[in-house]
Amino acid sequence: MRRALGVVLIGVGVFGLVFAGVMRFWVYPNGLKTPLNLNIPIIGTGPAQVYDATTGQLQNVQLRADRTVRVDSQASDSKNVVVDERLCIVIQKNNPPPCVSGSDARLLSYTTHRVAADRKTAEAVNDPKYGGNVNGDTSIKQVGLTYKWPFHAKKQTYQFFNPDVGQASPATFEGTEKINGLTLYKYVSVTPKMEADVGHNIPGYYTDTRTVWIDPVTGTIVKGNEHQIRQFRGGTLDGQTAVDLNLTFDDATVKYQTNKAKDGRNKIELVSFWLPLAGLIVGVLALAGGIFLLVSAGRRRQPPPTEAPPPPPYPGQPAPPSYATPPASPGTAPPLPETEITQPLPR
Repeated sequence: MRRALGVVLIGVGVFGLVFAGVMRFWVYPNGLKTPLNLNIPIIGTGPAQVYDATTGQLQNVQLRADRTVRVDSQASDSKNVVVDERLCIVIQKNNPPPCVSGSDARLLSYTTHRVAADRKTAEAVNDPKYGGNVNGDTSIKQVGLTYKWPFHAKKQTYQFFNPDVGQASPATFEGTEKINGLTLYKYVSVTPKMEADVGHNIPGYYTDTRTVWIDPVTGTIVKGNEHQIRQFRGGTLDGQTAVDLNLTFDDATVKYQTNKAKDGRNKIELVSFWLPLAGLIVGVLALAGGIFLLVSAGRRRQPPPTEAPPPPPYPGQPAPPSYATPPASPGTAPPLPETEITQPLPR
């Protein structure tokens, strides 16, 4: 019984050690991929100044940016994820819906963006089969990061793509901040002044500063802020501000993204640390127990040692009890004494 149980424990121990190694060195690194079931609403709010053509003055308004980031699971594959984004920025006047039609004067801008990205590095992938585009323009080459940072982000500069201008700008690491219990990495990306429409195909200039707070473990954008300025270009309004906005993720969005990051962290910690540790502990204890049982079972099966008989006596010495001559049976002649046997016969 001990022997059988020992063999079973050794099998369990080997399985535990193999399980620990597979989880830590295969499942964990290969499982760090952007999931294919994302459908994330992101709301940004904040003040803005918008040029009023009727008065020729800047009007102070409140904005709401309604962004939806959704994964196209049918177009995605094991290596790359395809993301569709819709962004609608609406002037908050007379309680508008999240997005309004193009003919509504409260609509400040409407943008669509489709991008394919590597599921591990989060870098944009330019492959025509994924149909990447900005507002339907497939000629734009998308580079850098878009809606996510890589897993285990580093304190370094990344390229951050801006759909408004179809270019990427450096996002520099600016330090760490704690939000809702998470220590986040802060990156700032500045788009320098360049020519871009101010809206409705009106030529203008564009500058933008985007600040994002990233969970370094999962790469989740927990919080974001954007300060964007658009100016008219040419004519009597050349250089005049058309839009000056400052949008920040609202509290509900920050909380949602925080919970998403924490959930991702827990899953990563489970696969990278706790499951391998459990397998290692079970494996070592089971191996030790199995070896102990097998050794103890082997000792119990060995017969007890037997005593060797004493050596025969030298001539002339009395024989020990084990070598004593047995008594003669009745009716038989007694044995001759040793002296008679050793004496020579007379001639």
